[in-house]
Amino acid sequence: MNFASLEAVKERINKNYNCIKELEELIPLQNTEEEKLELITFIGKMYAEYVTGIYASNVLEQEIVKIGKEIDFIKTKTTLSNHVLIVMSGCGDVGGHTVLVHNWIKWDDEKKYSIVFTNKDGFLIPEFLKYAVLESGGEIRYLSGTYTEKANKLLELSQEFERVLLFTHMEDVIPVLAYSNPLWKIPVYFYNHADFKFSFGFSVSDIVLNLFEYDVKKTIRYRGIENKYSICFQFPGQGQIEKDRKVLKKDDNRMIVNLKYGLKEKEKLIVSMGEDFKYENIIGYQFDDFVREVLKQSHVESSFLIIGADKEKGKWIYLSKNTKGKGRGLGVLPRNEAEQLIAAADVYIASFPMEAYGRVEAENQGVPCLFLNMIDRYIDKNDIRVSKSVDELIEKTLDILNGNREKYIIQPNTGVWSRKEWKKRWEEIYSNIDEHELHVFQPRRYIEKQEYINCQLLQERAAKIIYDYMKICRLDEAVKKKILKIDYKYEMGIVYNHINFLEKKCDDLIRFSNKHLKLYKTVIKWIGIKQEEKRIDEYIFKQGYRTVAIYGMGYMGECLANELVGGLVEVLYGIDRNAEKISSKIAVYYPADVIEKVDVIINTTTIDNSKIQNYLSIKDVMMLRLDSLLDRISQELD
Repeated sequence: MNFASLEAVKERINKNYNCIKELEELIPLQNTEEEKLELITFIGKMYAEYVTGIYASNVLEQEIVKIGKEIDFIKTKTTLSNHVLIVMSGCGDVGGHTVLVHNWIKWDDEKKYSIVFTNKDGFLIPEFLKYAVLESGGEIRYLSGTYTEKANKLLELSQEFERVLLFTHMEDVIPVLAYSNPLWKIPVYFYNHADFKFSFGFSVSDIVLNLFEYDVKKTIRYRGIENKYSICFQFPGQGQIEKDRKVLKKDDNRMIVNLKYGLKEKEKLIVSMGEDFKYENIIGYQFDDFVREVLKQSHVESSFLIIGADKEKGKWIYLSKNTKGKGRGLGVLPRNEAEQLIAAADVYIASFPMEAYGRVEAENQGVPCLFLNMIDRYIDKNDIRVSKSVDELIEKTLDILNGNREKYIIQPNTGVWSRKEWKKRWEEIYSNIDEHELHVFQPRRYIEKQEYINCQLLQERAAKIIYDYMKICRLDEAVKKKILKIDYKYEMGIVYNHINFLEKKCDDLIRFSNKHLKLYKTVIKWIGIKQEEKRIDEYIFKQGYRTVAIYGMGYMGECLANELVGGLVEVLYGIDRNAEKISSKIAVYYPADVIEKVDVIINTTTIDNSKIQNYLSIKDVMMLRLDSLLDRISQELD
């Protein structure tokens, strides 16, 4: 979303806030506790995705706590020493959240770690996380059922563990619901892995663990957590997956990268990495303009490759055209390919306006890193690599490209805890709390530079995420209609996505209808020919064709196979994109399979022949559409 001024951004943030506050008024109107929890979860998701200046809500958590206190729970199992339970909402193959949990388990090799997922749907557990849990002697479990059923099951299995660690998604109410039970006494720790987002969980957190000192202060100031309950606790491995880290041989690695990306031997390589939204243009900061300017001013031939930038997006397509391919987005790359590319770089530029973790990998590989100081988050202002403005960042980038790289290389892991130090601090925190208690916190609303930046980056993305979430959540349809009405009032963008969805659905229905109309007309032609007692195989034989393949083995294809098999021409096989799902009297292959050549292929679908022939393995074979073939037979009859 493009904003004309910072005043317009502030207005947008206030609209986001007022919209969600109005949604909160719907909570008392819900008939059941489950309906309340569903709506509170949705509101939490809204707060987490839209920028409002709100990062926690004691009011919403008290609603959850009120329900949680009524859950029937009796401790029946013995707590096992050195057993830790990690509570996660879900996980993914990429992203720091899953890596954080993996590294935590790997670094603390003196305890047994198990994981319980509060939402088992819609994700696959990466193998590296499974192995970490297995090696520690723990197990992976899943919750299912209603909100209160999940909370009850979480309490039941949690009682065996000595400590509980929350690595949950921001809107997840299950831990608050469970651990607000008055009989729950085992300490609960909350890991604040996304300081820039609203979250639930603070009322049941005996300690809030933050990645950096900046986050510690923000947790106290914004979320209203008491000083003694908010501490800094570093990410084990600093965002890089725990493994035997190898420094790649620069020359050999660069040769591979040159071949893969078409770079010249002496060409300088600049790399950046982050999710696409972290490069969105905002007032005063346009990453693609920065790339263009660096390439324009550089006195040496250079390429600037951006890992994670959506290469199908207009601005990255234009960048590539404008720089003749020297500056380009690569999309998301597998982890090993991204690491290989970063290691081959002459300079690494941290993403902006929002920074990602890729620079840690660059530092480990001895690549000079530069980054822009946007909001003073985890940045040493005296570090030579830090720039106060885009112009200064350009100047330093060009300095490195011109050969002055050594002064920008800082010893990796400076100020970062070693594994030994991390374990020592974790043991101190682990043994410092004996018993769980509920906490009242007093969050405050702030609109500062980070909120101005994030609103511009996240507004459109938030609308898409919330609309997709609305389609799968269990909110009552009447409530969804009220939400859309409130959304329209505050122009949040959810209704816009809903309209786009309905338009797409209409287009799909029209295409579906047209397709079946064409098939219906083809069947009518076929019936007419059969009424004249004419045969398709006779016509094909007269044209000089002896062997036939059928493309499209749905109902039409199968009917054609039934008619031709045993006739004057030989039907060798069918071809279909869903070959493995089709049961037929003839063999069925995928379009890309290497198959025996035939005299003619009959296309029983409504797709144009030219589109099909582009991805068929067999080339230079006559293809006839079934409806055209029937037209020719009909004309011959006339």
